[in-house]
Amino acid sequence: MTYNGDPLNRTAVSVLFDANAVDVSSKGNPPEPIFSDYLEMTSLVLMFIIGAPLNLAAYTQLAERPMTSRLDLLKRHLNYTDLLVIFIYVPSRACWLLTYDWRGGDLLCRVVKMMHTVAFQSSSNVIVCIALDRLLSVFSATRHSPDKANRRIRLMLAAAWTTAFIIGLPQLAVWRSYVPFQHINWSQCLQIWEIARLENPSFKGRLFDAESWYSIAHIGLIFWIPALIVVICYVIVLTWVFVNSRPSISRGGNRNGSLQTGCETVDTVLTRTSEWNPLKTFTLPKMKDGKDEKCLVPPRIVVSDESSLPLTTRPSIASSEASAVIRTSVHNSQSYHASVNRSRAVRVSFLLVVAYIICWLPYNLLSLVHLIDKELFSNSFNKFYFLHEFMVFNSVVNPYLYGLFSHSDKIRRRIHE
Repeated sequence: MTYNGDPLNRTAVSVLFDANAVDVSSKGNPPEPIFSDYLEMTSLVLMFIIGAPLNLAAYTQLAERPMTSRLDLLKRHLNYTDLLVIFIYVPSRACWLLTYDWRGGDLLCRVVKMMHTVAFQSSSNVIVCIALDRLLSVFSATRHSPDKANRRIRLMLAAAWTTAFIIGLPQLAVWRSYVPFQHINWSQCLQIWEIARLENPSFKGRLFDAESWYSIAHIGLIFWIPALIVVICYVIVLTWVFVNSRPSISRGGNRNGSLQTGCETVDTVLTRTSEWNPLKTFTLPKMKDGKDEKCLVPPRIVVSDESSLPLTTRPSIASSEASAVIRTSVHNSQSYHASVNRSRAVRVSFLLVVAYIICWLPYNLLSLVHLIDKELFSNSFNKFYFLHEFMVFNSVVNPYLYGLFSHSDKIRRRIHE
């Protein structure tokens, strides 16, 4: 019993049936677990032991923390998808590997298979939302309107979950509980095409053409189309970063006798604000002919020994001017922290996307090989189903990637307390 309707979702049982030409109508013995099944079960149990506490801790932390950015909302929904993978797919798969028998009945067979698809499809869809949000934050006019951007991301997430459930619905019709060995009541949760092959191995017809198209559509929707969207988004964003971070000479700087290279990192290009506010000038008293006059002094950072002078000899500024300087300092401090948060959002979103591609690509490449050349797959790659565990591993590492135990989050919690 595998996770969804991809080309490799035929159970180990049905593969053994095909390989050994087992006649299910006879009173034979069902297939026995093989060594790779025990390895897979062990890895699933370990990932559940590690991933369940991590994702529950992430859920608690994200639920208690006020949402200050769109990334916080995206992380919440990514955590929901990880919880579905950890608490629905992993236990059901491990229990089947332990018993090698489906004991949940027909309805539970269909519902569990649908939820497997919803879990993995929603995970892909949320990653797509993260990539689209990064792209639109660079090019969309709504980047200057937080309210519009928040409404946009909520609509995207609603569409992501709705699409995941719609794609999962066909599983209710495709999967069935089937008893191939009636004399021992040995049941399996199989696809309708597998059942047809078991009941009539010589059967050929449009049903199996439908199986191929179904498998192609499924792996396309669950990985290849989302991955393509993600790659296109980040190629566009990185191209924009490259174009905007090329060294350049500021003409305005030349007039003032200064040189500005324009060299910036990915973080600074993506997170810099569209407008900047120069420091306000303030006036210092200046003595001329025994009278006080005000002169405009541009803001500058000066390293001097002024602090060693007596207080009575230090220059003074008016209270209104001091207030202006304080307001400017507060504004600059807020801008700095906002820039740091945006820079962190860029890094976190990029890490989540990279982890998704790395963990999901190997197994889906294997599925593609199965579709293109079944003989090559059966001769060389049919022992590599364990690559699917990397997709589950992605749900285990995600809490680390979006900062469950990050230093900045600990500081933020102390401030709120």
